[in-house]
Amino acid sequence: MKTSIISLESGLLSNTLEQPVINFAQAELLSQTYPTPFLVLSPSRIIKSISILREYLPGVKIFYAMKSNPNREILQIIKNLVDGIDVASYGESSICQEVGFSSDNIIHTNPVKNEFDLECSVKQGIKWFVIDNMEEIKKIKRLAPYSNLLLRIAITNPHCIVNLSAKFGAQERDILPILKKARSEGLNVRGISLHVGSQSTEPDIYYSAVKYARKIFDEANTAGFTFDTLDVGGGFPISYRDALPTLSQFCTVLGNGLREFFPDDLNFLMEPGRCISGGCITLVTRVIGRAIRNGIPWYYIDDGVYGAFSGKLFDHCDYRLVSNRSGSLEECVVAGPTCDSIDIVSHNQRLPQLEVGDLLLSPGMGAYTIASATSFNGFAPPRTIVVHNENQIRGGNLNNKIINGRLRAYPKTPAARKVMNA
Repeated sequence: MKTSIISLESGLLSNTLEQPVINFAQAELLSQTYPTPFLVLSPSRIIKSISILREYLPGVKIFYAMKSNPNREILQIIKNLVDGIDVASYGESSICQEVGFSSDNIIHTNPVKNEFDLECSVKQGIKWFVIDNMEEIKKIKRLAPYSNLLLRIAITNPHCIVNLSAKFGAQERDILPILKKARSEGLNVRGISLHVGSQSTEPDIYYSAVKYARKIFDEANTAGFTFDTLDVGGGFPISYRDALPTLSQFCTVLGNGLREFFPDDLNFLMEPGRCISGGCITLVTRVIGRAIRNGIPWYYIDDGVYGAFSGKLFDHCDYRLVSNRSGSLEECVVAGPTCDSIDIVSHNQRLPQLEVGDLLLSPGMGAYTIASATSFNGFAPPRTIVVHNENQIRGGNLNNKIINGRLRAYPKTPAARKVMNA
């Protein structure tokens, strides 16, 4: 029998929609060993995204926002590609240290920390923290008095999907009072931190945010503060169902603002998450049932909003589903496997007529998906399989040197475990 050889070439980032990291033939081959649903991670997509950040924002240190996806394989891949990690808890920083990140390369950016978390983070050796209110100063004074601090400022952005400044960030009228209080307590505020919001869709917000930060720097300087650090946060989007400007275009606008308003010798940081982890993962899921309800086709798949599609609820994200079937497209509903009626993946996508057993691919499934997945109703979150793109899949025999995930897979049924252990 002829052995088929399938190359796993990754496409470059562009202003088109996110594309799957594998094709349907590759997905079928993988599904012979790994029962669906599963996530396929492409290291080359991660490397490409980071290279764009490096090229278009030279001199800006990259601290990966691990909240977007704390997968240890991702952390291992990026360990020597980024400058550090942005964490929001002691739990996250502990994972980073287990993977091999030094505490010197970890910044704790949660503006409101519980005391246990703060105390443990200090014991870990973390030296950089973020504040945005008076009460936090009291905790820092008692538990982390010798740390380096950044003041998080609020940014108004109508062009983001998740408005992070609704929960965090000092308003302009409060900035100087907070800074002066910190100084009176002997704390070391090194600079300003900002975040334009998650999945920001307009590049110009970065320019206006940096311009506003310059204003804050000047007002603080007049009040006797000398800052040496600016953290511009994250928020770079990926294209799910609507095409957006490219990552390089966002970086270009931000870079222009930094060069215009700040000296080259300032310590610049950024906290990208989605643009690194989002496009590098594709979900492979299978149609497990179908029905006609009120004249509309319903397709049931083996993953849903309690699994990798959790970002639909928590990240307000609308994911694209791709089928390899031909035929006319029709309105349909795609639902997850649980017995909860909220478990609807999509109400408004047009797909060809599907059959039970069909595979669907969902690209752009790396950020805020598996990170918030649960095992509700007994359905375990999908496993993550790492496929190194410079190698090949041959026939039905998977090369374990290039495909990771088998030992980390947790089959959900005895039959699946039998397949996995075969």
